[in-house]
Amino acid sequence: MFRIYDKGGGYYSITMNTYRRLPLFNDPELRQALRDAMRTVKELLPFQTHAFVLLPDHIHWILSIEDDELSKRIGLIKALTTKFYGKQPSEDRTKGYKNARRHSIWQPRFYEKTIRSEKQLYDETLYIYTNPVHHGHCKKVGDWPWSSFHRDVRLGVVPESWAHISMDKKTTVRREDR
Repeated sequence: MFRIYDKGGGYYSITMNTYRRLPLFNDPELRQALRDAMRTVKELLPFQTHAFVLLPDHIHWILSIEDDELSKRIGLIKALTTKFYGKQPSEDRTKGYKNARRHSIWQPRFYEKTIRSEKQLYDETLYIYTNPVHHGHCKKVGDWPWSSFHRDVRLGVVPESWAHISMDKKTTVRREDR
């Protein structure tokens, strides 16, 4: 259930991209390193995941927290993903990247949008779950394995009919079950 936070915290829609938008998450070891990093950070700095999707070159994530340490969580997830993965997937880092001692899994920074209403939470969730379809990675929402969609259907958070959402030629959301 959606909740407005009085002091700090709240709901956030996050996008994190891989370095140069390379399809690094096609590697199962890197996907596992991200999963392990998120679990570790959740133990240290609790959060609740409301929607999540992992694409080859970026992730979308809706989470809620009860404090104001969003950036700390994201930084730790990025650092621990790199540590747990244990290797540099790309040696084509720029000189500036190397001088700043940045790793080559993630782009620096992340994109954040504060979610302020139940409707915005619904819209962002729909956007996240349709993103793999939009990018052409699958034909329907229910076909994409790397998302929290199936969990949310099981829990009754989103309707099972969303599994059939596809994109028409104009790339607008279309429900086949109507």
